[in-house]
Amino acid sequence: MELDARLTLAGDLRSPQEARRFVARTLTPLLGREDVETAMLVTSELVTNASLHAGTRCELTLRGGPNTLHITVSDTSALPPVKRTGYSDELATGRGLRLLEVLSRKWGVEQTATGKTVWCDLPVRG
Repeated sequence: MELDARLTLAGDLRSPQEARRFVARTLTPLLGREDVETAMLVTSELVTNASLHAGTRCELTLRGGPNTLHITVSDTSALPPVKRTGYSDELATGRGLRLLEVLSRKWGVEQTATGKTVWCDLPVRG
């Protein structure tokens, strides 16, 4: 699967929904339903983290290769994501990085000249 798609998001509370729609539109012709749904979930978590904690515009990138989907979300905050030890009912937060660990082959954070990029590699069958 050859793919290189990008979307710039406002970094507000509408961004996760917009990101999910973009992922669905982009990946549905290329992958099976389960892979698309996994990509939508992971992307939603990454964009939600950027929107809630960085509060700045962010850029979503989807890149496809043999049996792998590489997802990145870049924002302008240098603060790294924090893996929480539990889930907060009050804030409905705390599970995003745990989902990355469970659903992705690997994930990481890279500091950039303008902030950071959080990325993950998902296994795909398409």
